[in-house]
Order: sequence, then C-alpha cells, then structure tokens
Amino acid sequence: MFSVEALVGKNRLVIRLWGVVTEEEALQIGDASLRELERLRPGFDILSDLTGVTELPESGSGQIERVVEAARVRGFRRVVRVVGRSAMAAVRFQRSSRNVGHEAYLAFSLEEAEQLLEGGWT
Repeated sequence: MFSVEALVGKNRLVIRLWGVVTEEEALQIGDASLRELERLRPGFDILSDLTGVTELPESGSGQIERVVEAARVRGFRRVVRVVGRSAMAAVRFQRSSRNVGHEAYLAFSLEEAEQLLEGGWT
C-alpha cells in the first residue's frame, strides 16, 4: 500500500509505503510521484517513509530511479528517507539512488525527518 502527496505549501513530495509493495504498486507509486512532482516548485524536498514496508520487489528499483531522475530534472533540493526497521527497503532505495548519482539522508522516525527538513541540518 502507498500514498503520494505534494505538500505545495511546504514545497515537499511525501511518499509513504507500507506492507507488501507489489510490482504493480511500484509502477503506480512511480506514476503518482511523477504527477505530484508537477505541482511543486524547483528547490522542493522529498520525504519518503518506508517504516512499514515488509516487502519490496526487486523490479521496484527501476521506479525509484525513475522518480529520482525526474526529481533531479525538476530541481529537487534534498531527500530524507524514514527507514525505521525496514533495513531491506532502505538498502534497496539507497542503491537505486546511488545508481543515478544521488544520496539521501536517513531518518529513523517521521518526526526526525520533519525536523531535518524544517531546518535541523548540522
């Protein structure tokens, strides 16, 4: 399951995944993310919450790369991933991001991610 939302006021794309993500859902997540990116201004941030992911298909990596590349073209600023206990999903997302030359910051809770994005960078 998933939700994708552009928070226009905060200029932020929020992607939340939980449970078993199927190949079909991975494609839907990619499509929804690209649609929502269109609503944001250059310099936007991405927050992806993976804390509830129990399974992610290997083919989902292509969708991750697709979204990161589209975000790069649109001028994103930074990405924070909330990984919680989803080590497998975190590793797969990090690997896919690196494949397109991008690093994401990791957070262990949604609160920590929000704090980072609201100005808590050191």
